[in-house]
Amino acid sequence: MGYRNSALYTLKYVAAMLGEDEDFLRECSIEMFAEDGSLCAYDDYPASELSEHIILFTQVGIENLQQIIRNLRGIGDPPSKPVAERNRKKPPLLRS
Repeated sequence: MGYRNSALYTLKYVAAMLGEDEDFLRECSIEMFAEDGSLCAYDDYPASELSEHIILFTQVGIENLQQIIRNLRGIGDPPSKPVAERNRKKPPLLRS
């Protein structure tokens, strides 16, 4: 039996890692289930359907989320990145 990564990553962490907007990733993950690597955690007791939850992803969930993003961008209807990010200048390429 091989090693299984048991780490969970928050939506905020994954957004920073992928360079994506948190709200965009939240929308992408709505149709994901535990089998897809998306989990919810509650930080307040007692939890109810109206409680705010934290979205968590497994490593497989991040891979599935990336596939959803690729599919959406292939359709040509993804939300754009925030204006501040679009206006950010890219660093010049280093030449050897």
